[in-house]
Order: sequence, then structure tokens, then C-alpha cells
Amino acid sequence: MTDVIAFWLVALLIGACALPIGFATFRRLPDAGAGLALPLGLLLVGYAYFVLRIIGALHQGRGGYLFAIVLLAVLALAVSGRDRRFRATLQRSWPGVMIATGVFTLSFFAYVTFRSYNAEIVGTEQPMDFMYLNAMLQSPDYPPHDPWLAGERASYYYFGYLQVGVLTGASGVPASTGYNLGLAYTFAAAATAIASLAAALARWALGTRGRRWVIAAAVLAPMLLLGLGSLSVVFEWAAAHGHYSQGLYKAFGVEWLIPCKDGIRENCFSGNISPRTSEWFPTEYWFWWRGSRIIPNTITEFPFFSFLLGDLHPHVMAIPLVMLSVGVTATTWRGRSLLSWRTLRRQPFPALLIALILGALAFQNAWDVLTFSGMFVVAVFVRNLRLVRFLPATIASANYLAPVAVVAVLAYLPWYLDFSSQASGFYPYIGAGTRPAHAFLQFGALLLATLVALAWCFRKEDRSVLLRSASFTLWVPLLPLFLWAALAAYRGEYGKAVDARGAGGWVTLVLYGSTVWALTTAFVVLSIARRSAAPLLGFAAVGALLIFGAELFFIRDVFFGAVPRLNTVFKLTYQAWMLLSLAGAVALAIALERAWSGRSRAGWVAVPVLVIVSLGFVYPLTAIPNRTNNFDGTDSSIDGLARLARNDPAEYALQQWVRDHTGTGDIIIEASGRTWRRDASGQAVLADGGVDYSDSGRIGSRTGRQTPIGWYFHEIQWRGDTPAVRDLLGKRQDLVDHAYTATDHATVLDSMRQTGARYLVVGSVERSRYAGLMPKFAEFLDTAFDTGDLGNGRSAQVYRLPAVAVAR
Repeated sequence: MTDVIAFWLVALLIGACALPIGFATFRRLPDAGAGLALPLGLLLVGYAYFVLRIIGALHQGRGGYLFAIVLLAVLALAVSGRDRRFRATLQRSWPGVMIATGVFTLSFFAYVTFRSYNAEIVGTEQPMDFMYLNAMLQSPDYPPHDPWLAGERASYYYFGYLQVGVLTGASGVPASTGYNLGLAYTFAAAATAIASLAAALARWALGTRGRRWVIAAAVLAPMLLLGLGSLSVVFEWAAAHGHYSQGLYKAFGVEWLIPCKDGIRENCFSGNISPRTSEWFPTEYWFWWRGSRIIPNTITEFPFFSFLLGDLHPHVMAIPLVMLSVGVTATTWRGRSLLSWRTLRRQPFPALLIALILGALAFQNAWDVLTFSGMFVVAVFVRNLRLVRFLPATIASANYLAPVAVVAVLAYLPWYLDFSSQASGFYPYIGAGTRPAHAFLQFGALLLATLVALAWCFRKEDRSVLLRSASFTLWVPLLPLFLWAALAAYRGEYGKAVDARGAGGWVTLVLYGSTVWALTTAFVVLSIARRSAAPLLGFAAVGALLIFGAELFFIRDVFFGAVPRLNTVFKLTYQAWMLLSLAGAVALAIALERAWSGRSRAGWVAVPVLVIVSLGFVYPLTAIPNRTNNFDGTDSSIDGLARLARNDPAEYALQQWVRDHTGTGDIIIEASGRTWRRDASGQAVLADGGVDYSDSGRIGSRTGRQTPIGWYFHEIQWRGDTPAVRDLLGKRQDLVDHAYTATDHATVLDSMRQTGARYLVVGSVERSRYAGLMPKFAEFLDTAFDTGDLGNGRSAQVYRLPAVAVAR
């Protein structure tokens, strides 16, 4: 518990240091940015640490993280000293500060409690995430090295791991604990940030009336973002208890939950059905996984699923930063002065801060930068357009935005120099469209919640401009559609594309497009009327547009050959979930306020929508007990390696020795991940070439030490699928495998020299991957560590290259 408290206190300390900076930036928010202070502070500390490590001013270790926090504190003191309104802002926002602290604390410890029942860092891509976190903590210099490709720099958007590393290193907790506490921090900071933004949007729209509904919006927003799940879970729960109707399940596109008939094993449930569950919730192993794969051949992940699963991925860690950027957009929109080059000259600090925030979007999750930077660009332009005519507004906006964009890129240039994007083109999607039923199960609740805004956003005096606005905004859904058709025709696949989408796919496309049109029209009408609810409709329109766009286009990447739009649907709809959660919560609260006050009968439409939304909360209610084994706490812990220590003490002792007794720059050979066996003639032959999503690379993952090769396909994702990359990875695999299968000592020594390795490990993984093939390393290598037999034949050794061999 001491580690948990230390981590929590460091997070709060960083947030507290950022308050003066947040006050100066987000003064227009009701809480003056108190709810956004946590991601703002962590961004600034992480950036300071990154820059200081790049220039060599800091060394690896806890002192560097503490020094970066001290720098933030000094900056905060300087800002508060120069801000004449700091004391007044603090007094006004003090309730907001306390509420933000309470929301963060409650959410943090709630998630820590949940995660303690499934804290083990194993399975899916958690070893990869753990590897990057350890790389941030253990790399002897920056940019950080790649533990799964010795000698190479990390080629990924790793800023989220660096920030979790700041919290982990500064609090002094083990990385295996910091991993899980990093998830808890992200969950709590996201809840705090979106609650703050929802309260601000609701307050702006409602004015001084309806304070209780402002609170309702602030409570509902984090529930939608972090608690709502796929509506398919209702059918999962019913099927688990034997209640299913062939017609109903097929109508909703979940026929795969109906038990298979004799001789049929495709698109049906082939598991055990007698009984299918032994509890009130579905007990089928990871039944909730299907909720993130509702649309075939895609990933439709959503935040609750992410935190349930426990992968510390960039798109998850980016949620608080995204909320921070949305806050920047909202406050920019609310401003009253013209933004131009003169603004930068008079007030350079706010623009610099904005550049750091927008630039961090790419560094933390590259998919986010275009969407949320684009929203900021629109906010700047529309703000200027309210003050001057179109041409002067365009010129002023360009003069303001261009320097901000340049600084945003230059600030993170050291990362760009090592980053290799896997994206290789923009393509029209040619394939089966999303069925309307699948669209409803995945996005229906959030889209309906945002569409509730149409019940209250139009006033009688707005009707005069409604038709003109609707005519003007028609291009928003039509332009992507025309571009899709043009690109398909250019590729000679237009006819195929039209037919492949299918009738259901076209219906879904029309529904998505109509939603985009309606929300964009409402946004324009409210903007013309200069009503405070306009940003809310703008966020909703962008969210719907992201879902619409993912139905028409995709970014080509390494998945192109098998599932071309998998990543595009995944990343864009995840962004949409964040925006629609915020907009939907506020739209529902405002509708209920107007209905309750008697000012709008149409507002009561929020009630049936809330019923549909409430069905989405069946997902967490049933998935949480499934994930925690019904809260079986016999071995609960927040340390992600605690179970390894209990179940495989030899492996645990091995990785602990490597962490404690090797240098941060040492290279260590471990199993490549491929499996080798001896054939009839006694020769070593490859039996299984599978590497990714396995126990390969576990030393690099758990310690941050460099190993010659880790997960092969993931390195291709990070560095590009080119002949040169494949050749490099293949050679590394061969060198490692030769070290474990060689019949002569010289080959082993040569492999170690070529990879630059000083150590070679032998544990349970190596014994299973190279069974009966390994030479007797103790005869020609120094034995640096040996656990001895710890029972059941389990032992582990670390061998060191002799000094005489190094000299050669």
C-alpha cells in the first residue's frame, strides 16, 4: 500500500504545481482548469525530463525525475507571481480544486482495487507495454534504446510511457507496480478531466440556472467515457442463461451467440452450453472480448474495454492529454480577441504552451494529432471570423497558427528523427460495409445521446437561418462520399466498391452521413447565433464525422493484406468515443433541464435515450466479475510480477538478478522466440517460427536491458515492412538461435560478439525453445548467476562472456 500512496501523492503534487499555469491558460473554465491540471503538469514534467535527457543534463535515475518536478514548481511560482489575478482565481476555483482532487482520488483507488485482482503483466501486448516503460526508466541515454532490438533507438510514440516513467521513478516504486498504477493514474486523470470539461460546457450552455444539471453532466460524462460498453453485452448475458431467439439475434447481428447445430462450426457459439454459465454473469473465459470486435475484421475498442484488459497502450494513456487539448480548443473558442501574429508577440507564453500540448499529441499517440489539432485550427478560425471578415480572419489565423505549428514540431524534433511511421497511403475502403445492427450495438447509445441536442439547440429565431445552414453544411457529408467515389474510380474499383458495401452497408453510411449533417448544421446555426452551446455541437459533429470517415477510408499499414481497415476503424472510432461521451453527457443534461423546467417538451426524448444508454452499463457490471474471477482475492496484489514470483521463482530470480547486477547499457541474449527441435539425423531444425504475443523478449520487457531481438512482427510495425528491416531482424534471430543450438563453442562466442552481448541467460523459456540442443555453457562461459534447483526441475542461469573472449 505504501507504493500506491507514494504514486498517488506524486501525481497530486505534479497536478498542484501545474495549477498556476492552468489558471493562466484555462481561466474561462468554471474551475479555472483544476480538472486539467493533472495531465498538464505531467506533460510539462515529462517534456522537461525528455529535453534534459536529450541534451545530457540528466542521468538515468530517480534524481532526474525529481529535478524535473522541481523545475515545474519553480515555473509555477514564477507564473503565480506574475499573474495579478492568481489569488482571486484560486479563491474562485478552490471548490473546483477540491472536487477535482476528490474525483481523481476516488477514481484512482477504485481502479487500483480492481486491478489488484488481475495485476499480472502477461498476455495480449502487455509485455510490449512493460518493455517500453522499462526502457524509459533504464535507458542510459536518450532518445531511449529499444530493448527488443539492441543498438537501435525506440521507434514508436512513447511519450505516454515516459510520463508513467516519471510517476514511477519519482515515487520510487518498482516498474512492475508502476505499470498498474500508471493505468490507475490514466483512468483517474481521464475521469477528472472530462468531468471538468462537461461541467464547463453545461455551465456555458445553461448559464446561471440549473446548477444541478451541471453536476449531472459532470457525473455522466466520465460514466459514458470510462464505463459504457457495447450493447451486445445484453445479448451475451441473455445467451449465457439460455435465452435466445433465432430471429432477434440474427436481426441484431449477434447470431454467433446462438449454439451451433450439428455439423456447423462457423458464425455460431461452439462452446459449452450445459451449463453456459455458473453465475449470474457470463463465466465464459473473456466473453467480454467479443464486445471489442463487433464489426467484422476491425477492432472497435472503447475505453472501458481498454482498462478492463489492462494494456498500457499509447491510445489509452493519451486520453487525459486529448481532454487537455479539447480544453484548449474550448477556451480558445470562448475568447473575445483576435488571434494573430500580434497576439504571439504580446503573449508568447500561452502560445508556447499550446504548441507543447498539440505537439505532444503526436508524441503520445500519432493518430490523435490531426484530429485534435484540426479542431483547434477550426476554433481559432471561427473565433477570428466572429470579429472580422473572411479574408482578414483567414490571414490572421494563418499568422497565428503557423508559428504555433512550427514550434509544436521543433519541440519534439528529437523524437521525429527516430520515428518511422508504418502508414503508407490513404485509400478508399472497398469491402463489406458495417451492418446497421452492428453500428447500433457499438455506437448507437453515444450517437443517440448527442442527437438529443437537436431537441433543444434550435430556437424560433434560429429557424430563419436553419435552411440556409443546412444547405451550406450538406457538403460536409457529401465531400467525403465524393472523394471516396473518385478514389475508387481512380483505382478502377468503383463498381466493385458499390456492390461490395451491400445494402446494409449503404444504409449505415446514410445514417452516419445524416447524423454528421444534422450535428454540423446545428453547430453552424449556434455559431451564427453566438450561443455558448456551439462548441458542444462542434465536438459532437467531429465525433460523428470520425465514425463516418472510418466507414469510407483507411490508412494503409502492415495490416493491409489481411484486414485493411482494422487500425483505421480502431483509432478513429476511439477518438469518436471520447468526443461523443463528452458531448452526449452534456446534451442529455441540458435536455433534461429544459424538460424538467417546462421550457421544452422535446427535452423528454432524453428519457428513452437514457434507457438505451443504461443498457451499455450492463457491460461493466458483467465483465468486471468475469475479469476478476468474481473478486477472488486469494493472491491479489498490485505488483505485476507478484504472481511470477510465486509460480516460477527461478524466472523471477533470473530477471531480478539481471536488473540488479547488470549495467543499463549491457546487452543480454535470451531466446529469440522461435522453437527448435532435433530431427532424425540429429540436426537442429526450426519447429515453430511464431514469436509475437509469446514469452520471447521477457528479459528485455521485465528489465529494460537490451536484447538482440524481441517480437519480430512488432518491430516491423514500428520500423516499416521493408527488405532491409526484415533482413536485420532475420539476422538477429539467426545469431541468437545459433548461440543456443551451436555444437561448437566458437559459434556461441561469435554470436555474442556480433550482437554485442555480454551475458546469455538460460531459464525455463530457453529450455522449452531449445530442448536438448543447448551446449554446456559453463564449460566456456563464466557462470555469473545460478539459482540452483528450486524444485520441479526449475532453475535459471546467467552466463558472462569471459574477459579473454571480450579482448579478442
